[in-house]
Amino acid sequence: MKLRERFLFNRQFVVGAIAIILPIALQNVINYGVNLMDSVMLGQLGDVAISAANLGGQPFFLLTMFGFGIGSGAGVMIAQYWGKGDMEHIRRIMGFAVRLAFAVSVLFTVVCIAAPRQIMSIFTKNPDIVASGADYMRIIAIGYVFYSVSNCYMTSLRAVEKVNVSMAIYGISFFVNVAVNYVFIFGKLGAPALGVKGAAIGTVAARVSEFLMSLIYMYFIDKRTGFRLRHVFSRGGDVVRPFMKNCLPVVGNELMWGLGTVMITLVISNLSDDFIAAGSIANVVNQIALVGIMGVSNAAAVLTGKAVGEGDKDRVQKVADTMLVFSLAVGALGAVLLFALRAPILSIYEVSDGARQIASQLIMILAALQLVLAVDITVIVGVLRGGGDTRFAFIIDVGTVYLLALPLGAVAGYVLHFPAWAVYLLLRCDTFVKTVLGLVRVMLRKWQRDVTVKDGADAERQRQTKHSSLSEKKL
Repeated sequence: MKLRERFLFNRQFVVGAIAIILPIALQNVINYGVNLMDSVMLGQLGDVAISAANLGGQPFFLLTMFGFGIGSGAGVMIAQYWGKGDMEHIRRIMGFAVRLAFAVSVLFTVVCIAAPRQIMSIFTKNPDIVASGADYMRIIAIGYVFYSVSNCYMTSLRAVEKVNVSMAIYGISFFVNVAVNYVFIFGKLGAPALGVKGAAIGTVAARVSEFLMSLIYMYFIDKRTGFRLRHVFSRGGDVVRPFMKNCLPVVGNELMWGLGTVMITLVISNLSDDFIAAGSIANVVNQIALVGIMGVSNAAAVLTGKAVGEGDKDRVQKVADTMLVFSLAVGALGAVLLFALRAPILSIYEVSDGARQIASQLIMILAALQLVLAVDITVIVGVLRGGGDTRFAFIIDVGTVYLLALPLGAVAGYVLHFPAWAVYLLLRCDTFVKTVLGLVRVMLRKWQRDVTVKDGADAERQRQTKHSSLSEKKL
């Protein structure tokens, strides 16, 4: 195959891909901007405040991983049904996914409200951080259910190429979060100065606003899916078994990867308080650099899934190859962004000199990793999942964390007493292995799997949709 025939750099595909990438990237800018503003505002209060919010937010991080897994797993099937034009099955999947996300969020809420100090004590023995982090966790848990339901709904909309909705909703909630943070962290407009508790109140306010806006869109604006809350309580029918079979690996992938990330935080938090604060700052800055990569990976999942549903295997491979080229471009941009932002962002944090120095080193490491991370994330979260190869994605994503990164990082930190930057680099070394294994999988073309329910109408749907103009609809 000639090189120019291997990719889809025609105007229609590129414009369509960018139309998905940009709104998702902007949405992630908004989401991570919330984290950055929380971090910056709390950074004015010192190391304890920023460390408490970071560790107190670890259960929410796990919940977001669970929610992302459910949404992405559902998105695998929704995108393929979108390629077939089957809206009835799409509504069934959305209903089952929201129901599952709701149940999980209730469990997280109960545990975090009932035992916040016990959870905090897992990460640190510093009594000030434990006390402050427990207060933060108990409040922020109130927003878990609101977040899970609205996020699952908006993630499902992405799979049918409706990506502007979540960007608009998260954009409004960003201002809600920042405004409430400002009032309650610093005690403005007559409100009490609550510090870390104020940041938690701001986050809950944002989550509630997202939920309310999602309901308004669902009932008064959404014409594409026709999804309503009544579908959450209806039987899933023939989608439940394939959902559990094909999407549980995605849920398990995100959950186990999230647990691995929490364990990495545990390793960091037991080395020094400076390392906790530095890791918090570095991760927030890195999230900003990853927005483009997440946009490309999500677009890759939607476009490959849709192509699989249409039944054109050659086009599926071309979509994958093209999106990997996109990932390299945004990875390079992310690296430049991290180098450029390192000094200005560090200058606004009121943290110890030790924490500032370590944070600078960690950001430099993350900048150097951007190209590899871009391919890694696009292959696993985008191409393999969109193509239905969720089990292989699970194996390499989770296996490398638990068998490679965590053991090496723990030995380097606790036994060999390496410097902070070396420990951090070893804790991120799994991304190199995942990138190689993922690229080999894609090149061997063993990842294309139709995970939809097979019926006699599939062939007719594919003939009708192959030349349709669904992708040309206004997003």
